[in-house]
Amino acid sequence: MPANNTLIATVPPYARTVGDPRLSPATLGFIAVFAVLGTVLTLAGLVLGAILQLLASCTALGAVTIAVMAGSRRLVALLSSAMNNPQQ
Repeated sequence: MPANNTLIATVPPYARTVGDPRLSPATLGFIAVFAVLGTVLTLAGLVLGAILQLLASCTALGAVTIAVMAGSRRLVALLSSAMNNPQQ
């Protein structure tokens, strides 16, 4: 009997396809928040270099968080699939 080497994972119907050029509402919201935050900090008298450093740090932290969460979901899906579909 041949081994079934496929991983079973469902894709939610609202998931975007690869190469979809549209920006999601969450992405547009983050862009707006960064613009508003930069404006408020400028009006408060913070130096431009400090604002850029702060926003870049926040962006890097967000990117790392998203990468870790995406990797965790893939790992959980892999483990779940492996437990539900044992190799013969």
